[in-house]
Amino acid sequence: MKALVFLASMLLAVQANAAIMNLSIPGTASGSLSDESGWLNGDTSAIDFYTFELSADTELSFSLDTLLTSMGMSLYSGELATDPGFLFDNAGDFSDFWGSSLTYITGTDALVPAAGTNDLDAGLLTSGWYTLAVGGNEGFSFGSFSYTLNADAVTTTVSEPSTFVVALMMLAGLCWTRRQGRN
Repeated sequence: MKALVFLASMLLAVQANAAIMNLSIPGTASGSLSDESGWLNGDTSAIDFYTFELSADTELSFSLDTLLTSMGMSLYSGELATDPGFLFDNAGDFSDFWGSSLTYITGTDALVPAAGTNDLDAGLLTSGWYTLAVGGNEGFSFGSFSYTLNADAVTTTVSEPSTFVVALMMLAGLCWTRRQGRN
């Protein structure tokens, strides 16, 4: 029975055609989707996936520009390699057909039509691989549409030279206090 389920899932995976693209952070990407309700319906043939890597802790936000279409977005920790087909969950963790697990971090409302805000504030993320899923959240469709994805980032770094100066000042203060104690 397990072999039949595996074979059926592999056949469905071959028929799925979600786009998986790389995204530069910060950056902009343009895309088009075949249906305005892919997000609401969980239809990966009408959802685009963007993978990206962060090399440092980064404050991230995303926005989608479309003409009159409400969008949905979900951000996951992990890198998507293949179309997950029916395994995709736009409001929770999921795995693809090759066993790669993606952990849900945050997203827009996936259940209410036209509830997308076209903006997603992801907050502070640590270094590593991430996947962003985007799709139309209309509840009905007039066909394909185009969008522009904007990724804004602020890299947070610890200023090590100033930390070193503070440590030196503390050490100098301890030495001075010790010297005053001997006099």
